[in-house]
Parts: sequence; structure tokens; C-alpha cells
Amino acid sequence: MSFQFTLQKVLEMKDYEKSDAELAYTDSVKKFEEIATNLYELMKRKEVLAEENNKKLQTGLAISMIQWNEQTIEFIQKEIEELQMMTQKARIKMNEKENYLHFKAVDLKKYEKMKEIKLQEYLENEKQEEQRFLDEISVQQFVRR
Repeated sequence: MSFQFTLQKVLEMKDYEKSDAELAYTDSVKKFEEIATNLYELMKRKEVLAEENNKKLQTGLAISMIQWNEQTIEFIQKEIEELQMMTQKARIKMNEKENYLHFKAVDLKKYEKMKEIKLQEYLENEKQEEQRFLDEISVQQFVRR
């Protein structure tokens, strides 16, 4: 007779749910990193444009170019604000996925612990049965003498 955990299917389902949660978390981290990288690059671009604009202003620049540069910087600023909102949403979603993953990992750990306890009980019972059997054989051998 071999050990069979009665909740093995539940354990397998919990393991699948945890794996699924890990994938969802990994995807949310990638999405967050992608948006945050875009935000960083856009902020860097704005900073470079502002520096170039200041240098050109010191050397002299046509009013139309000044206006064009300012419009470009304003446009980039609006994009930055949108990306900041998207980054915040992605961070919130990533944190939610992380919490869900943690919940699923704890849930799986409970079932693994239950299986471990049941296996220990099974092994202990097997040991006791074997001892009873050996005792019975010893008694029978003694009686035959």
C-alpha cells in the first residue's frame, strides 16, 4: 500500500493557481518597467530640449523657433503627465498582482504542509503495523518452541 494524499487534486489546482499568479505578476512587472522606462526617456528628452533651448536663447533665436520649442516642451510635458498616470496605475496593478501571488503561495504552502503531515502519519502507521507484524511473528516463533 502506497501513500496517497486525499487532497492531491486540490494541491495540484493550488499549484496551478500559484503558477498562473506568478505569470500575471511577471507580466505586470514587465508592463510597469516598460511604462516607467518610457517615462524616464521622455523626461530625459524634455530636459535635453530645455537645455538646448536655453543655450539657443543665449546666442539669439527667432521668435518662431522659441515658440516652436516651447510648444514641443509643452507637448512632451503633457505626454509625461499621461505616462505618470499610466505608471501609477501599472504600479498599483503590479502591487495587486504581488499581493495575490503572495496569497496563492501561502495557500499552496498550507496544502503542502497538510500533505507532509499526512505523509508523516502514514509512515508512522506503517512503522507501527510493521512492528505489530514482527511482534506477532516473534510470538508465534516462541509458541512453536
